[in-house]
Amino acid sequence: MKKLTLTIMALVALVFVACEVEPAGEDLEAIAGKGKLKKEKINDDSEECVVDLFPSFSSVVNICVDAKGIDASGAYFDLTINDTELAGAYAAWCMDFEAALNAGQCFEGNAYSSYSVIPDSGIEQPENFDLINWIINQNFVGKASSGGELFTFGDVQYAMWVLIDNLAYDCNDCSNLNPWEINRAQEIIDAALLNGEGYEPGIGDLLGVVIIPTDNTVQSVIIGIPLECEQEPSLSCETAFARGSVGNTCFIGEGFNRWGWTIGPLADGTEESYEVYAAAGQCDVDKGILVGTVDVSYTDGDVSVIYNINDGYVATETHTYAGNDMFPTAKNGKETVAPGQYYIEEDLSGEIYVIAHAVVCTDGEDEQ
Repeated sequence: MKKLTLTIMALVALVFVACEVEPAGEDLEAIAGKGKLKKEKINDDSEECVVDLFPSFSSVVNICVDAKGIDASGAYFDLTINDTELAGAYAAWCMDFEAALNAGQCFEGNAYSSYSVIPDSGIEQPENFDLINWIINQNFVGKASSGGELFTFGDVQYAMWVLIDNLAYDCNDCSNLNPWEINRAQEIIDAALLNGEGYEPGIGDLLGVVIIPTDNTVQSVIIGIPLECEQEPSLSCETAFARGSVGNTCFIGEGFNRWGWTIGPLADGTEESYEVYAAAGQCDVDKGILVGTVDVSYTDGDVSVIYNINDGYVATETHTYAGNDMFPTAKNGKETVAPGQYYIEEDLSGEIYVIAHAVVCTDGEDEQ
């Protein structure tokens, strides 16, 4: 059994920022970057294959906007990426209402899978990228709404802004969306909330790739790249969370769209071990895999977290939250459960909550 130890001393102002991944000990020295979450699919020949929801992109991309709004071809932007493995023409959508980006403008940016931890970018609700990916794959533009009118690019863009950027419903500056209509946009929002929770694209679908400009005055955008069947690698990965037998709360029951648990409240003096489950969608451990345990110690304001990973698995990332509130608070002041935004509060005292997340991968050997 592999052990990964994290010790957090509240008296030493140690804080993990949103884009950091906690070090996980010597077991991870040979692993660079993020874990590769693979989703198994069956192709038309009934052969097993996988899609990679965490592709890595090697360098900064150069992008030019060819058209915007009504002049674009059924999306908010038509843009061209001029270099790297992403070179090509794309339909794109805006992810940051408050910044600016216009036709004819060129910029540079970094590309991230929308299922990865995305650095601080002005995107206010990254936990809703599953809903955005669902919308991208529905091809709403040109289809009939429940009222008989056709959905427009403006309806789709407005729905995305509400879900990902927390746009107020009384939009006062949406002229670039014309023609659009609030009832049609609301129909898309409602459909995404109903059907898009936990959505992951499969073979033949589009994976949302987020472009974060190097200039923070430029709007972040999302494009879709097609997912193809890949040969199954020896290393496959899943997200995992610690769960207590009592005193734990599923994220979904608290209004969030992703699964996982917050553990607590824990009193000073707590010494407990909690099971870690991977792939337990909807917080259903019967669907999940027990991949280890987490030992949590909270004594005199100090928190120690030890990840005990079962033989046959390795942890490529860990993210830990510890604080007095049930959930961490994002920079927009709202509660979040996105692992990339976990942190350890300073000067801990009284009862606390802990969220322990890991990306856990098979090590290519037979499981014990």
